[in-house]
Amino acid sequence: MKLLVTDIDETLSRGESPSPEVVEACARLRGTGWRLMVATGRILATSLSHIKGIGSDLPAIVYDGGRVMDPRTGKALIETPMDPLLAAEIVEEAWNCPVELQIFGDETAFCRSSDALTRNFFKASGVPVDDSMSRPSSPQTVYRVIFFGAPAEITALRGRLAERFAGRAEIVRAGDRFLDVLPPGVSKGAALGAWIDTLEKGPSIVAAAGDHHNDLELLALAHIAAAPEDADDEVLKMAGVIMPSADRHGFSALADWLLEWERDPCEITAPVVLL
Repeated sequence: MKLLVTDIDETLSRGESPSPEVVEACARLRGTGWRLMVATGRILATSLSHIKGIGSDLPAIVYDGGRVMDPRTGKALIETPMDPLLAAEIVEEAWNCPVELQIFGDETAFCRSSDALTRNFFKASGVPVDDSMSRPSSPQTVYRVIFFGAPAEITALRGRLAERFAGRAEIVRAGDRFLDVLPPGVSKGAALGAWIDTLEKGPSIVAAAGDHHNDLELLALAHIAAAPEDADDEVLKMAGVIMPSADRHGFSALADWLLEWERDPCEITAPVVLL
């Protein structure tokens, strides 16, 4: 199996579905035997349009690696829940910060009544939202806590949480305005490795694409690591292939480059720039 694993937001697409250019490029890849898989911070419900758009027939890495789920059945194949007592501590630490709060259970979002952007997005997506949280707490089933806000506030909060919860949780930027808190050891890369371990025969090659800190472990696991031109600097340092940004349909350029590279495979000794 030739496997291409991709982040969704700002890598595969910018918006709620891949562009026609990306859809067509993915079809060309599948036509030569490549199989595609998403690895995203989204939950399954808000990933489905992208999964279908690229023609993926594989499980999806969702919740930033907290779960690997079957898009056809909605069932979790691999998952690592968070201790709800730990989640409640994390929520309490950030309760008075000027950021929005999102807690994710099983395809359900929890927030406060004041977290309007969170509530409106998930309700528009058809995802159940409980916005009745009036004090720091956590549902019994929880996979991830997210904070959303101005970049400066997210940077400051990351420092506070990393100091208090070092060794007890993964604190990772998932974008300039997003901070993810996950159970220890959880990442997209760890989830991909765990899924590959379930296969009778692993992929002959793994290519991966991502744009932010929550993609670093995924890219480290790949034979070919790709990133859009506007990715975080740390991600760009890891990338063997640099593609145009998502609003320029950069993933289609990556797909076509993979098809060309496959005809005459060679070691990537310096970044390949597709701009």
